[in-house]
Amino acid sequence: MSELALRFSKQFSGRAIAVEAPRGRVSRLYLPSDQSRAALVAAVLKAKCEPGEELELLGEPVNALKPKAREKMRRRVAGVSAAVGLMTNLNAWENITLAAAYHGTPPLERVAEITQDVLRAFGLEPMSFLARLPEDLDALERKIAAFARLLIAAPELALIDGLHEGLNRNERTQVARFETEFRARQPDSTLIFVETREEEDG
Repeated sequence: MSELALRFSKQFSGRAIAVEAPRGRVSRLYLPSDQSRAALVAAVLKAKCEPGEELELLGEPVNALKPKAREKMRRRVAGVSAAVGLMTNLNAWENITLAAAYHGTPPLERVAEITQDVLRAFGLEPMSFLARLPEDLDALERKIAAFARLLIAAPELALIDGLHEGLNRNERTQVARFETEFRARQPDSTLIFVETREEEDG
């Protein structure tokens, strides 16, 4: 059995929820409700559990992590959430480069190279795209900006939440490229797509 990149369990609304994903592969996790999905995403991106939750990331139980180790773990994980989370007062380029500029790595030249490659892969013209504020981007474009930011972080574990939410059929076809683009740049990392699959009664 391969080492797990993620193991999560939670007592939620009177029932146990448990999911796991192997390391170094692409996985699709389906949660039974939006609330349980949000709990998983928050726990992974914060590398921190709420009461009633258990989480292991990249082979380490997060509850046992000390503050410095937790911060290191958070840098090994990145995600694109359904809400995307772009800062409204920064243009697309500033949003994409914010973490790299703060940490000083990777160099902005490398950030620009990755960003331009990703945008062109989706048929977007980099100069005009990067100058726009989030409010001037449609749902697909905001996801692409967040995805470029994720690639720049080069995480060991990448989580994409609600990939298709807010998109039409043609746009859903386009975001299917996220997997190909990620694997081309991070072949040894783990990619996890998280969705809600409501259970049917009866």
